[in-house]
Amino acid sequence: MEKPNFYWKSLDWEALTRDYPPPGLFEQTVGKMSEDEIRALQNARFLERVAEAWQYPFYRDRWVAAGLEPGDITSLGDIERISPFTTDDLKEAFVRQPPFGDHQPSSEDYFRDAHVRILTSGGTTGLPRVTLFDSRSLEIQGIQSARGFWAQGLRPSDIIQITYTNSLANAAWCTLNGAFHWIGAIPMTTGSGLVTSSARQLQYAAAWGTTAWFTRAEYLARLAEVAVETGFDLHGLRTRHIHSHIGPDANGTRRRALEEAWNAPVYDNYGTHEIGAIAFECREKSGMHISEDTVYVEIADIETGQLLGHGETGNLIATSLYRSVPPIIRFNMRDQLATFPRGKCGCGLCTLKLSNFRGRSDEMVKLRGTNVYPLACTEAIARDPRTNGEFICVVSHEGSGITQREKFVVRIERRGLSVDAQALRSDMDAALHRDLGVRVEVEIVDPGTLAEFTGLGFQNKTRRLLDLRK
Repeated sequence: MEKPNFYWKSLDWEALTRDYPPPGLFEQTVGKMSEDEIRALQNARFLERVAEAWQYPFYRDRWVAAGLEPGDITSLGDIERISPFTTDDLKEAFVRQPPFGDHQPSSEDYFRDAHVRILTSGGTTGLPRVTLFDSRSLEIQGIQSARGFWAQGLRPSDIIQITYTNSLANAAWCTLNGAFHWIGAIPMTTGSGLVTSSARQLQYAAAWGTTAWFTRAEYLARLAEVAVETGFDLHGLRTRHIHSHIGPDANGTRRRALEEAWNAPVYDNYGTHEIGAIAFECREKSGMHISEDTVYVEIADIETGQLLGHGETGNLIATSLYRSVPPIIRFNMRDQLATFPRGKCGCGLCTLKLSNFRGRSDEMVKLRGTNVYPLACTEAIARDPRTNGEFICVVSHEGSGITQREKFVVRIERRGLSVDAQALRSDMDAALHRDLGVRVEVEIVDPGTLAEFTGLGFQNKTRRLLDLRK
């Protein structure tokens, strides 16, 4: 007779916390390991993940075709012998072996015996990419998130308002597990503006005493706008710290504006659907600490794939050191970042650090010989107080035959109807020309016009590129 499969029996909890220390232990163990100690730990876990990956056709077929055999990879030093993969390769994996792909388990026995959650990423058209999460990966992702939240000041007494929706996307679940399971903070899962209107979000925060937030920088700005529109006093809230994904902000313009509006520190974090919270800022705000026992990070040149040194911006290639379901080995995220050397931080941690997020290489548009990244428009737009920070880049073809060319238009929302659209357009034209290195067309639109295209308040990610060339 079949019996229930209790979640609490799925893990050796003492071993889990010993191997992947949560806050309170992390700072005294992995968080202060020497470079040699962390390298040895990474090496052992890397070899375990490689051995597991050989069991899946996705890796086995790719590696054999490249001339590799089991046993050829003997240390982390051999990692460059393994070719990176991208989301394009994952899409092919789902075609070869639907519905879950040939890179992760899908047998009936596995699903019966394991505790598995289905979460997805992507999928603006067609079905999204499915990633399976077993109990181990779910809890370690929670620990990753908790490490960052703790370093940024979250404590058991805090009420944290989570404006990511608990849906098929992963971000809200990582936050919930991290705050609830591994810190003991009190989560309030209001979800996005589609689930709980922005005005209600603020009402709940005031009524129930929200002290911390986890939300995107774009939505923080939107909530601040709603506060102005409705006469709500943001500074009257009990907000002590805000945990966010700030995005491109090299000069700190966006962060300063948000901190002034909310009267609270805003901390940056970086994570991915498949690997979780890879890096987090501490209260020093001097780069993001990488959870080096959970992920091995490389930075590669966007054009050549050549590995880059510290301080050089390129595509982040991530290898999960804990994921067995599925293994994630040399995943080219196509996110642009840079690493900084290890060293003791003012917070006491000693880790490799990651820069702020600087854009996505797969959203690059070649315009008159210049590489243009939509997210590179962020800072120029955020600097001008006449905008509300919302924009979308629209790429299309103009003309036909040999005269056909790329048309690149940046649509920008003005802050209010009283803003002179013509003057703002002229100034934005000049500012974007300076930042992008090429002239683009600018259109000024009314506030709220772009929400249906960007997904602001409706999705867990904000879209900045509308590609009409297809």
